[in-house]
Amino acid sequence: MATERQRKAAHAIVRNGGNVTKAMIEAGYSENTAHTPQKLTQSTGFLEICEASGLTDRFLLSVLMEDIRNKKGNRRGEIELAFKLKGHIKGTAKNEIEVTNNVGIGIKGVMEKLKAEVEQEERERKELEVIESSTSSQPY
Repeated sequence: MATERQRKAAHAIVRNGGNVTKAMIEAGYSENTAHTPQKLTQSTGFLEICEASGLTDRFLLSVLMEDIRNKKGNRRGEIELAFKLKGHIKGTAKNEIEVTNNVGIGIKGVMEKLKAEVEQEERERKELEVIESSTSSQPY
């Protein structure tokens, strides 16, 4: 269950545009703790707040893919923000994201994986629509 400080920090992150360290200090965490933001972002309580607020992995994936499809150019900023908010990024390097399982994944690899997952979901949704439309048009 999320603590009051975790809730305050989550609200402060939204207000300040994503600065977790600043939000943690504002919420009452010590300076030392605030300089290790993953203590918050990887906590069960914080992840529960994200999920309860609708910030699910599925939602992030769909929003990111919509943004990527509609905008041309480098989408690194959006990808990093989403992964950071979900606590999947420990740090960033020039062209890599260090994911919490200590595996470096290039941005291109992340994009390809996200695209494949969204395309699979779209195929499954379309198949379900076809099945539903065919069963609803058949007389009983």
